[in-house]
Amino acid sequence: PKVLTVLGEASGVILGGLHPWSRYRLQVLVFNGRGAGPPSAEISFHTPEGGETPQNPNSAPQNPNSAPQNPPQNPKKPNR
Repeated sequence: PKVLTVLGEASGVILGGLHPWSRYRLQVLVFNGRGAGPPSAEISFHTPEGGETPQNPNSAPQNPNSAPQNPPQNPKKPNR
């Protein structure tokens, strides 16, 4: 698991480095001079599709009403 530490009295943070077509789980823990508090309830979310298709189409959510963005095409010059 990755850890993001936010210092001070921040009221929010933007998570960077998330990937399209991915699922994430998030918990918040508060640390102070007395130690760590209990973790928050787990928050689950997923990132929507980005400008590219997923690297593994079998692991991405599929929309049955959408057509493929780049349908397969025959090569202009086949291998021999």
